[in-house]
Amino acid sequence: MRLARRPFLIAAAASTVASAARPARAADPEVLVIGAGVAGLAAARTLMAARVNVQVIEARDRIGGRVVTDATTFGFPVDFGAQWLDAARTNPAVAILRELNLRPIADRDRQALYVGGREAPPEEYARYEKIAGEASQKLGEALKKAPDVAVGRVLVPQDLLERLAYAMVGPLESGVELDTLSARDFFRQPEPNPEITVAEGLGTAVARWGAKVPVTLGSRVVRIDSTGPQVLVVTTTGQFMARTAIVTVPTGVLATGQFGFAPQLSPARREAIAQLPMAAYNKIVVSFGQRVLDAPANRAVLGMTRREQVFDAVVRPQNRDAAMVFVGGTVARQIEEEGGGAAASFALSALAEIYGDKIRSQVVRSHATRWIRDPFARGAWSMATPGNVDKRTVLAQPHHDRVFFAGEATDLVGGGRVGGAFASGVRAAQEAMAVLGVKRPGGGPPAGPAPRR
Repeated sequence: MRLARRPFLIAAAASTVASAARPARAADPEVLVIGAGVAGLAAARTLMAARVNVQVIEARDRIGGRVVTDATTFGFPVDFGAQWLDAARTNPAVAILRELNLRPIADRDRQALYVGGREAPPEEYARYEKIAGEASQKLGEALKKAPDVAVGRVLVPQDLLERLAYAMVGPLESGVELDTLSARDFFRQPEPNPEITVAEGLGTAVARWGAKVPVTLGSRVVRIDSTGPQVLVVTTTGQFMARTAIVTVPTGVLATGQFGFAPQLSPARREAIAQLPMAAYNKIVVSFGQRVLDAPANRAVLGMTRREQVFDAVVRPQNRDAAMVFVGGTVARQIEEEGGGAAASFALSALAEIYGDKIRSQVVRSHATRWIRDPFARGAWSMATPGNVDKRTVLAQPHHDRVFFAGEATDLVGGGRVGGAFASGVRAAQEAMAVLGVKRPGGGPPAGPAPRR
């Protein structure tokens, strides 16, 4: 079972990374890319390497999508978006760090377990590890008997420690509760270790990596029409035309019907969008005026409050007087719905149970993400409902031969992760190149479409 923290943590905050000058509009684009997140940028850069004219259209006022670093609010870089790259030995997105010559770091100390403000004794640590191992075995055995099953039918907690362990499968790992989590979708993910990040912030890295991509910012797509000789993309700032298009927006946005397609999406694709809903997962960052958290730098904390609400945290990140508290599933949704100071209140209460009420008087500032309410995401990442993992492949298939789909939701291996977004962008770019008859960079044959699995 994966005990590491979820690697596709996202947020709704605007980036404070300085926006470098970048080309805004390409001349006579051959491919239009909708969305300037990791998938869209990977698609654009792949096409640019093959000397294909590409234009990216982005609704936000920045690039990076669900990967964004705030470098000023707390006095040190904080990833309000994706923070870690998991399975670093095979994760294709690690190429971003290599290209920029950024030194990867592991930014967490060993994990501490707390229940109701009390640290678990050694025997409970040992039992926790046993529960985790047995949970993985139970899910594996269940998948031998059936193509898929809801995790909640297999993992039924009998006490608080089991609830805490199982939360690292459900809300704190996948952003959904166990009853709505597909065991197959959870198991198709690679083992996350090693997980890496960069001191500058992953969002900073992505912004630098995509700086030369031509992007029109603040342009919301209204309609994609591929019925004519060229693909027409109608936006709030004007119209764009090209031979092909790549759509990289999250399933949460596609599900709202914010923009239409001509011809209409097939019933199978619409069903795929519905069965790949967005998870609820948020980060709450709190900083203090002095050192009030008695913990080493980068201490990872997994806890359950006295009200039996689970949370995950990194205490004193980068040796700063601050804490990052992560919540998922039902707790994350409730906090978002309450709004106001509900998030900061939750984080401070959870931390105060461990470190004492003295921390409350030393709060300098706080920020909480509200990703479900973000109109350009509508959630954290995609998770397949039980029995619908194959819908990722359905969503990845071309629409009307010239409109391709990318984004983490379309990747069967890396769904919900930065690596999946990166890989999907490269795959969709290759599909577009095949339609255009463009050879791969380096003189290879034209790229073929993604295999139907």
